[in-house]
Amino acid sequence: MIPQPLRPITWLFLLVNIFTVIFYRPFISIETDPNILLIGNAYIYILTLVSYWFMSTGAKSKSTVQFTSSVYGSFLIKMVLSVLIVVVYSKWAGKQMNSNGIIGCLFIYLVYMFLEVRGLMTLFRKD
Repeated sequence: MIPQPLRPITWLFLLVNIFTVIFYRPFISIETDPNILLIGNAYIYILTLVSYWFMSTGAKSKSTVQFTSSVYGSFLIKMVLSVLIVVVYSKWAGKQMNSNGIIGCLFIYLVYMFLEVRGLMTLFRKD
């Protein structure tokens, strides 16, 4: 069973994959590699799950230092690993790097980040 705060993140993962597969040819026609979007989406989804796990364990800690460390560490690790994969891809692809695919993954990253923070905020709500 998927925890309630992670459901929108999982739905986004599925919707982006379905949308990318359905519109595979139109993406190619606008010079956006759909494979980059699919791989990037999976990579960002996994990073978001790991990041959420770090932050949720930090949110349950009694120490303010542990909480702050887990939140900053989580965002920093996610950002560094995302930049690292773009650098590795740019070196590997050379002049054939698909900039539109990278920009699409950046947008997906921002949506995941928004949903992750929104899900974490549900941990702090006291109704």
